[in-house]
Amino acid sequence: MENNAESSPCLALDAASPAVLGEPVVERLRHVATQHPPVAPGTRIYTDRTPFSAIFAVRFGAVKTVEFDDNGDEQVLSFHLPGEFFGLTAIHAERYVNTAIALQRTAVCSLSYQGLSRVADESPPLRRQLMRLMSGVILTEQGAYAAMAGHAAPARLAFLLLSLRLRMGGGRPLADTIRLPMSRAELGSSIGLTPETTSRMFTYLRREGLIEASGRNVRFVDPDRLQAMADPIAALNSPDQVPQNVAGTTSSAEGGERSHGEASGS
Repeated sequence: MENNAESSPCLALDAASPAVLGEPVVERLRHVATQHPPVAPGTRIYTDRTPFSAIFAVRFGAVKTVEFDDNGDEQVLSFHLPGEFFGLTAIHAERYVNTAIALQRTAVCSLSYQGLSRVADESPPLRRQLMRLMSGVILTEQGAYAAMAGHAAPARLAFLLLSLRLRMGGGRPLADTIRLPMSRAELGSSIGLTPETTSRMFTYLRREGLIEASGRNVRFVDPDRLQAMADPIAALNSPDQVPQNVAGTTSSAEGGERSHGEASGS
């Protein structure tokens, strides 16, 4: 493991800086942060039901959180991109409530929760920043769960694609084309769609002239109309937050959909 890397979301803590926290606090954060070496696709970052010890953030690459049913089938709960934190819902349960898996070559950092808590106890600005981070991530995910329920499959897929485009641009939709870090089956699973329905929805969006798609590459042909399709869902999410996760409980508005049951978050 590599420690004390200068550039890391675990040291940024959602835009915290020496000017906000003070250099002594940032220096102490460096000692509770671990920069993990890159791992191959399919590597498990943490596993469901293991004791909680740290929160994580993506340095580069991408991570999915999943749960498995009694038959071993995977349900995707969320996706996490560079700079985004995951594993926070384990704080209350004191164990990880899902499994985090690298989608591609990925490096993460982690913050020892015990060490972070000690530093936060002595730094009110860090404690406020940490609470803001945790509540922001969890509320954003819960908002996405509620927003997805009851909406048709095309609107869900439109919302998810636009969300990924925004997040990949660091909060601004800079690129006309994005390359998805996940498969279409994983993409559909995160919004309660079977692979077959997901394929039909991509075909529908292409036929409507909204996107072009080849493999994992998606080009936004008419983002305004795509946004109009997603607006009923987007309106239910906080307008000043970029969703870190758009998976959630869904209802059977169309054939080929499935319910997440109790969404575990990340």
